[in-house]
Amino acid sequence: MPEPPAAVPVSYATQIRAETLVLLFRQSFPAVFYSAIVALVLSWTLWGQVDTASLQWWMAALGASTLIRLLFFLQYFRVKPRGAAILQWQRPFTITLLLSSLVWGVGTAWITPMDYGVERGVVLFHLVGMTAGAMVTYSAHRVINILVMLAVLLPSTLWLYCQEDRLAMGMALSATLFMVISIKATKIMADAMQHSLQMRYELQHAHQAAEHMARTDPLTGIHNRRSFVELSEQTIRHSLRNTSPVSALLIDVDHFKQINDQHGHHVGDLVLKHLSTLLAARFRGSDVCGRIGGEEFAVLLADTDLDAAEFVAQQLGQSLAVTSIPTMTQPLRITVSIGVASGCYDLATLLRDADRAMYQAKAAGRNRVLRYQPVL
Repeated sequence: MPEPPAAVPVSYATQIRAETLVLLFRQSFPAVFYSAIVALVLSWTLWGQVDTASLQWWMAALGASTLIRLLFFLQYFRVKPRGAAILQWQRPFTITLLLSSLVWGVGTAWITPMDYGVERGVVLFHLVGMTAGAMVTYSAHRVINILVMLAVLLPSTLWLYCQEDRLAMGMALSATLFMVISIKATKIMADAMQHSLQMRYELQHAHQAAEHMARTDPLTGIHNRRSFVELSEQTIRHSLRNTSPVSALLIDVDHFKQINDQHGHHVGDLVLKHLSTLLAARFRGSDVCGRIGGEEFAVLLADTDLDAAEFVAQQLGQSLAVTSIPTMTQPLRITVSIGVASGCYDLATLLRDADRAMYQAKAAGRNRVLRYQPVL
């Protein structure tokens, strides 16, 4: 039987969260190295202008946080979580990212000299650049984006507010304005990303649903004629390559018109559903079952010769004959006529031969299985 599409959830929150984390991991790994490069440039710029010991301590702390993030990413790439399993990686991802961001924010505020406006400007320039880069890197997740921005930029901004000169106050106000604008921008970017992912999942589900409908008989839920033919031809090609036998059954419900006339079409539908359920339960995953028209069903049996196919058909017919179908009035029993064919690797020929054998079974009194016997 064809697999039904996954049930449509009320929202795609779980899928979108997982996809968002995938994007974050993909974009964040190179950012680890970019951060290290910017730190080296800033350290080179401030060397000799600030306290050397403080600068060295900051570089050591930043190196340690970078190493922690690299080890985390290596573990992630080793495990390669997929789907909802990646959600459990969000917390350690956020913790390691915030650790590195706080080293940047608190550390640069600590090493900035108290009495040199140029050095303060240089540091703030680098921090704003880091924040702008973070907005792009973590645009898929607004909360993480805001946390990183505040961790990097807020300590130096507060430090500047604590100074008494006008230059420091101006830089603090500019940094504050930048953060306010950036917080608004993160909402726009995150909403656009979420909307894009939402639309993608909706289109994907619609495509799966349409494909399922195109291949499935709407009444019985098994393969329709088109899907049966396509899958059967694939099975036959595989059997031909492996020189393994393949057989076909053509199954027709006996006196189906009388069932509809006497009990109503809703009972006839119950009969077809009952037969399709039995077919799906009795045959292997490598076999192909389908409703090919009206009350006719077909089964293609992989790696099955004529004798084995006839035996399987006999068992199917006996099971149907002794099983009652519950209806609103009284239980109903049905029988089927089954034609069996084998001996070639052409689907049209197999179905034609099985159809001839099935009509011979009907002509012989119905409720029986006959194998195709070629006329010599």
